[in-house]
Amino acid sequence: MGKTYNLTKWLIVVAAYVYLAYKLLTFSQYPDLVEQCGNVPLSRLWWMVGIVALLPLNWLLEAVKWQRLTDNVQSLSLFTSIKAVLAGISTGFFTPNRVGELVGRVMFLSEDNRKSGVTLSLVNSLTQNLIMALCGLPACLLFFTQTVGTIEPNITHYLWFVVAFVILFGLFYFALPRLSRHFKSNRFAQIILPFTDCLTGYSFRQLTGIMLISLVRYLVFCVQFFFMLRFFGVHLAPWQALISIPTTYLFVTFTPSFAFSEAAVRSSYAVLVIGAFSGQVVSVALAGLCIWLINFVIPMLVGSVVMVKSKC
Repeated sequence: MGKTYNLTKWLIVVAAYVYLAYKLLTFSQYPDLVEQCGNVPLSRLWWMVGIVALLPLNWLLEAVKWQRLTDNVQSLSLFTSIKAVLAGISTGFFTPNRVGELVGRVMFLSEDNRKSGVTLSLVNSLTQNLIMALCGLPACLLFFTQTVGTIEPNITHYLWFVVAFVILFGLFYFALPRLSRHFKSNRFAQIILPFTDCLTGYSFRQLTGIMLISLVRYLVFCVQFFFMLRFFGVHLAPWQALISIPTTYLFVTFTPSFAFSEAAVRSSYAVLVIGAFSGQVVSVALAGLCIWLINFVIPMLVGSVVMVKSKC
């Protein structure tokens, strides 16, 4: 069992590195990136310093959130929670919309609690997506009214889908403890309970606190994106940044993609949305790429080391 487990860890790490290498080898904008970075004046380097300084805060908030989510099941130290989050980034790198993150996270729970960990990882993703939608919807509506005056039918359908998601899953999220208690009387209880019983003990206050951590983390990576745009010399008025950055993240969140291809998705949406306020298309695209490299690839590399060295 131990040999199989270690082999699986290595296979996941190798797969993540292979996908990353492929993405870097097929990237076609290196000349633009070199040119843009070469022309960055020293005065703009402070924006990059700010981005890098916020990186630990970004993932520290995620680790605190994971620690609070698992607290009713298993008490984790903050250091262990950080390792679990970083390992999850590695395992989620080549899965659709990062669903594979749960594999890395549950590695740091005891074997008896790993089924609960699967559920809690899904709840964790749900909270962040709800925040993305709650902040992104008003911004998206303002974006289209400011840029084209009207919202096209296909965009309207998309927005209605997101509204339905927010309402249904928002109600579902706060009803989780009650639903979990209801499952105990279900005839399939023996099958379901190992996955759902972990939700029974959450209070409304705890669930709200977890959502607030997701909100603060969302604000951190929005600020990071704004700093990256400034680093590449893209100037947006405050109101333009307030509606274009959340709109970009809304589209990225609700577009099916793999983490390794997210750079292209993020860059294309950044050009589409932020490009409506700026003619610096290359700079906007590179900002989308570089924020992905810093916020995702660096933690993925660290997480792969954590996962290989772990004795879970």
